[in-house]
Amino acid sequence: AFDLLAREGPGAITHQRVAQQAGVGRATVYRHWAAPEDLLRDVLFSAELPFFATPALPLRSWLHTELRQLADELALPAVASLAIALMEQTRSGGAGARPHQHVTVITERLAAAFALAVDAGELDTAPDAALAAAHLIGPLVYRTTLQAAAVPDSLLTAVIDGVADWRAPDPARSRPASAPGQPPGSNQQTKAAAQG
Repeated sequence: AFDLLAREGPGAITHQRVAQQAGVGRATVYRHWAAPEDLLRDVLFSAELPFFATPALPLRSWLHTELRQLADELALPAVASLAIALMEQTRSGGAGARPHQHVTVITERLAAAFALAVDAGELDTAPDAALAAAHLIGPLVYRTTLQAAAVPDSLLTAVIDGVADWRAPDPARSRPASAPGQPPGSNQQTKAAAQG
């Protein structure tokens, strides 16, 4: 199931696809996870989050691509249900509840991405990553789960434009991105993207 998630995203996590991947019958998968939402929840809550992992310049374009992928996944009923379950899980702990690990990972990844944009001259200062995550992702969750509607590109552009004061990146100031907690330039995939 983790391989499917990594290759094709949350929409690929179905009883049939997981059974095929594992080489077992669908009944075996159903015995462990009666509802598709349970299967997807277990996979997503324990898997590496595929979103915002490898920032690239220009950051605005990269954010648009990442948010489009997220919005398309949130449009799937099982993923929308999971997003609601994640919110409920975090809220159930009350005022002192800690955010789910995925919320922390998204915040850290966005902080690294904004630092890259500052280094490249695309931003003067990095926005607060936690507030930026809420600004970028909140409208997508609202649109897909509460309004049960597709997310238009115009909404993606509006939330990206509203999160920071953007400028054209300065190629002379660009540097390769790094994964959170890694030294600058350690992410080879992003290094190649930044140079290309």
